[in-house]
Amino acid sequence: MQAKTKSGLILGSTLLIGALLGALLFGWFVRDRMRHIPHPRHFSHRMERMIEPQDEAQQVALREILMRYQDKLWDIDIAHREGLKAHMDAVLAELRPILSEEQFRRVERRRRRLGELMGPWRDGRRNRQRE
Repeated sequence: MQAKTKSGLILGSTLLIGALLGALLFGWFVRDRMRHIPHPRHFSHRMERMIEPQDEAQQVALREILMRYQDKLWDIDIAHREGLKAHMDAVLAELRPILSEEQFRRVERRRRRLGELMGPWRDGRRNRQRE
């Protein structure tokens, strides 16, 4: 094999490996980011750590206020997820007649994967299922 051919193969292989690694790392990064979206239950804890109460009286008052708003945040989160699901159901119902079977399967597969990543919270964990 000539030097130019070897160099071309090495360069092409390096670029291909780099592209594959980049795609894999990007996928891992996106899944990892979705996995660590904070649970509304941790709202009070994060706020308290950020504020750093000066004394116990302030800490008690702070916790009382934060817990009251934490419940509302939980309700907003649930309403948002339910509203988003209803909206996506309407979009898919309208798209269904104009899509081929393969197109609809791709849309459904994507929706299912996102649903597993962003599923509702249960007992402090997302409702993810492993395949």
